[in-house]
Order: sequence, then structure tokens, then C-alpha cells
Amino acid sequence: MAAHNGHVRQKPVAVTLLLAEPAAVVSDTEAETAAKLFKALSDPVRIRLVSLIRHSPGGEACFCDLAEDFDMPQPSLSHHLRVLVTAGILTRERRGTWSWYSLVPQPLETLGHLLREGGPLADRPAPLSEDERPSRC
Repeated sequence: MAAHNGHVRQKPVAVTLLLAEPAAVVSDTEAETAAKLFKALSDPVRIRLVSLIRHSPGGEACFCDLAEDFDMPQPSLSHHLRVLVTAGILTRERRGTWSWYSLVPQPLETLGHLLREGGPLADRPAPLSEDERPSRC
């Protein structure tokens, strides 16, 4: 530091400013929940089932109607629906001899929160200058 006319001059210090607070890191519990949901949705048939049910009149669909949209045996379609119900993505209600399925919004909202811009899985760290980059191991 140099003194000039009684004033102390300090050397400028580089400061990195974040325009927004970074999202929190995902906890172990959140990671386990998300992994379970992603696993249940990791099949194209299940993605289509969720989409069909979400856009069905009243937000619910009967197994008999869903079966018409898929060229597969009934036990295979039942398996895919059971995976989605077990994961908590769908609910199932028996009405007579048929099962009716509806979407549970919260699990998809959870995934949306993680994947949204600025969310824990989509947040990007502030860029560092070459001088500030940590050395690699």
C-alpha cells in the first residue's frame, strides 16, 4: 500500500459478481427421489402413457382406452402402468372390472424444479478467469 497525500491506496482486487444466487446442491434424499422418478420415466412407452393420461378428458384414462394406443400384450402394458403407479407418478382406481389412471402432479413438478433454468441440475456456475481456475488433479 502506498500513501499519497495522507490517503492509503490499496491495490485493486478482482471480484466475481453473480447475477443470481446459484441453486442449492441436490440433497441425498432429493437425488434418490429424482433417480426413482427418472428410472420410472426411462422408457418411451411410459413417457407416452403419462402424456396420454395427462391430456385425457378429465385428466384420467381407462386401461381399455390406453390399450388401444399400444400394440403390445395386456400384461406388458399393465407392467408399464404398474411401474408408474409404484413410482408415484400415476394413481390407479378400480371401477368395476376396469382400472382408471390419473397423473399425480407433484412428482413431475419435482423433476421440473430440478431441471428448470437456474435449478440445481441446470444452474451454471459463474465463469472464472484463467487466473482463478483451480489446478486440476
